[in-house]
Amino acid sequence: MLSRNVQRLSRLELPGAGQVTVEGRHAYVGHITNKQGLGTSILDVSDPRQPRVLTQIFLEEKDSHSHKARVAGDLMIVNVEQNMGPAGRKAADGASQNSDYAEGGFKLYDVSSREKPKLIHHQRTYGRGVHRFDMDGRYAYISTEMEGYVGNILVIYDIRNPARPEEVSRWWMPGQHVAGGEKPTWQGRRNRLHHALRFGDELWAGLTEDAVRRLLRTRREGASPEAIRREAHEVIARVKERVETELAAGG
Repeated sequence: MLSRNVQRLSRLELPGAGQVTVEGRHAYVGHITNKQGLGTSILDVSDPRQPRVLTQIFLEEKDSHSHKARVAGDLMIVNVEQNMGPAGRKAADGASQNSDYAEGGFKLYDVSSREKPKLIHHQRTYGRGVHRFDMDGRYAYISTEMEGYVGNILVIYDIRNPARPEEVSRWWMPGQHVAGGEKPTWQGRRNRLHHALRFGDELWAGLTEDAVRRLLRTRREGASPEAIRREAHEVIARVKERVETELAAGG
């Protein structure tokens, strides 16, 4: 293992992790798809040289994974998302409506006892379900598929009563709201929200664009570093222009 100015304190063997959230003395690990059906692990990391597993939550939903976990106080949220399947990332070219998967969404847990988390509610959304998200003590900022839209959009939920999350707002890119008459200029779910992170009164959104796919193809075809940087800058400028247009219009 190579490192520079970083010292590894310990190692703990677990199925692959998608996200690790550390709050105080505990770490919350969301696991990518695995044969054991493991969704979330809660660890005691008060001694970082000897982390230990306190409890693990296994998925009851077939064909699902929970690779993201966030915590605010004694409330933990994990995502529930459909596994990619044999098509892998190429499945983004298909439509979510082609699947009968109905478990996608997010789960809210009471983790006041880290050794015995209690499921409060499973909020089902639509399609493949929830990918990445952010949260605070009042709101959850969810990237999810929703009925009538193509690809993930941002849906904000009020979670003050975690047993009954209430949607308060939505945001999407132009072309995603097909039920509202918008027409996407891309194929399948290529253009979508990957996630949004909250900083004060702002949300910073990571958007998945078809142009990024073109960038990766360009790189594989042996384009020069200058050409790759130029196309990357074009992608960023296009996304920035789209977001600023939406903000100016009050979207």
